[in-house]
Amino acid sequence: MFINKKNLGFFSKTIMLANMLAVLVLLLSYSASFINPKSFWIISFLGLAYLPILLINLGFIGYWLLRKPKYALFSLLGILSGWNLLTKHITFNSSTSPSDSSLRVMTYNVHMLKPVEKIDKSAKDEFVDIINSANPDILCVQEFSSTIRGKKKFSESVKTKAKFEGYYFAPSEQNDYNAYGQIIFSKFPIINSGLITKNEYGINRVIYVDIVKEQDTIRVYNVHLRSFGLQNEDKEFIQNPRKNEGDEEIKSKRVGRKLKGAFEQRSNQAQSLANHMEATPYPKIVMGDFNDTPMSYSVNLISKNMYNTFQEKGNGWGVTHFEMLPILQIDYVFCDKTFNVNNYQVIHNKLSDHYPVYADLTLSN
Repeated sequence: MFINKKNLGFFSKTIMLANMLAVLVLLLSYSASFINPKSFWIISFLGLAYLPILLINLGFIGYWLLRKPKYALFSLLGILSGWNLLTKHITFNSSTSPSDSSLRVMTYNVHMLKPVEKIDKSAKDEFVDIINSANPDILCVQEFSSTIRGKKKFSESVKTKAKFEGYYFAPSEQNDYNAYGQIIFSKFPIINSGLITKNEYGINRVIYVDIVKEQDTIRVYNVHLRSFGLQNEDKEFIQNPRKNEGDEEIKSKRVGRKLKGAFEQRSNQAQSLANHMEATPYPKIVMGDFNDTPMSYSVNLISKNMYNTFQEKGNGWGVTHFEMLPILQIDYVFCDKTFNVNNYQVIHNKLSDHYPVYADLTLSN
């Protein structure tokens, strides 16, 4: 499109230059979905900043619509060129009624059952109530804590109260009495289970089970990718970077190192999981806490050639984590395209810093 500079004053020319820069940064942010952060990690930061970059471009569209509408096409075309990535963040769909043969799958990072906000009952009772209200057939939980000796095992209590047939609990740390880690509950027989040991980082790892539903064997992965490892002071700095003037450079470098390391470690985990999935002969469901946005390399590598249940049946801006920045979608449910996606829901309960997410799937013939 030809820009006639004679039609623009000095201020509008300055706005145009800023607009061109904003479109360029937007296009670069798209590349975070396919450039491995181990090769060029700075691009991952642009992917993380996609929302503010998007909003800036929307602001330019608004400005030009009021001044010279044809120039609004710059940002509009930039946004439309990343349409598939945009619909992983915000989408509007209608659900279809689940059939008798549908499978409800759910993921929930329970934050060690330490309530983020005050609740009227015990965290364990609240957790069981949430599970019973959703009534999933398969439940993947991250940061799950339970006693492992005696008669009061919380894992057994959940199994009984939520009417699961069995579970696979893979603690990342434990002592003689307590353990925490990941767990998969199932209302169908579990015939196989395991842990992907390559590129695991303590509590951040991947476990899986094979379940049998009627005549079908289905592989279910419970994913908990590497977290940023931010401490309270890091979170406070991100939310209020100028609160302690004079320390900005030191704190920004510390936060930057943590983000860079986590981006690279997640890409390692994503590759290990992708390799494991490729060798799996069964239809696959992959869900959990990915600790990264829909724009990220890791999320897009794992979900390649799979349905994103939010993108298929979600509504609105996808938010699954609210504690620090209440705009992030980092929990996902993906499935092979041998499934039909009927429904996707986020339960807005603040027991944990993550919202529970579930989807209804039907295996195609």
